[in-house]
Amino acid sequence: MTWKTLFNPFLKFDEKKLLIIGIFAFGLNILGSYYADSINDSIFHYATADEDKGILNVLKINSLSYLLAIVVIFILAKILNNKTRFIDIFNTILISQIPLMIMIPVSGLPFYKKALENLSENLGEPEKIQLFNITLISIWGFFSLIFLIYSVVLYYNGFKTATNIKKWQHIVLFAFISLLITIISQIIL
Repeated sequence: MTWKTLFNPFLKFDEKKLLIIGIFAFGLNILGSYYADSINDSIFHYATADEDKGILNVLKINSLSYLLAIVVIFILAKILNNKTRFIDIFNTILISQIPLMIMIPVSGLPFYKKALENLSENLGEPEKIQLFNITLISIWGFFSLIFLIYSVVLYYNGFKTATNIKKWQHIVLFAFISLLITIISQIIL
């Protein structure tokens, strides 16, 4: 596998294979979110599930956040290139979320939750924060940033491949709409 394939699998793999992988990953996302007591309230954001922690609630919120992104990005794609196919945008959203799913199980680990709790309880008194906890959270934060960047690269490359955009104005519009979707999804969900 080359670097190009790793960063843009949409060029190499058939859309049906990507769809199967994406749907399987979405199922894992639901189970992982349920395990970690989190929800995927927008395509690039996980939050703690405050209300009903049932799997149906996780399924509903995660599905709605994906659906909102798919619909809005597909409309934008059709505006930019009328020949854009729905399956390409659908796959873009599903596949781009896979790197973020790696973060879910760590969020559910008891020792990680305890480290976060220790940090939040003692934020005003830094001398009470345990070195192990701050180290663990810092290292995992660094890796989380790498996964987030990789996810955004997949998202951008998938959209670019699906729509064949080249103008910088289209790229800026795509970035703006994506940011808007993320914010709106978090507010309404």
